[in-house]
Amino acid sequence: MCTFPASMIHVVSVLLILLYLANIAHGGPAGQYLKVSPLNITVSEGQSARLTCSVGNMVGSCQWTRDGFALGTERSLPEFSRYRMDGASEDVCDLVIEPVVPVDEGVYQCQVSGHQGVAGIDSPSVRLSVNCEPGNP
Repeated sequence: MCTFPASMIHVVSVLLILLYLANIAHGGPAGQYLKVSPLNITVSEGQSARLTCSVGNMVGSCQWTRDGFALGTERSLPEFSRYRMDGASEDVCDLVIEPVVPVDEGVYQCQVSGHQGVAGIDSPSVRLSVNCEPGNP
């Protein structure tokens, strides 16, 4: 029967632990997670609004929903001329609305799709409220 010295078993154990930790750090078993979630905000009509969303270990695609309706996964959101996803890197999926009008008021959610066995994630739903000047609807 073969026996291994204790030091060899220790080295192999350390290597396995390091491989496990590297896997977690690169989107392995820990999966995607929200680093920054959006918050409820109130803005005045005509101003800009930014709903924040930042994803750790991102492997999927970001999209936002308004009142349950998907706005799209392209960062420019071409179907919505006043909307765009903004961020310094692909894992930052902030929704910017500029300028805000009363119809933008609603419930928003940041969603990230799953990919290759990694589950998708959803932020908590948040409310965008719009203040209007007196006399405006």
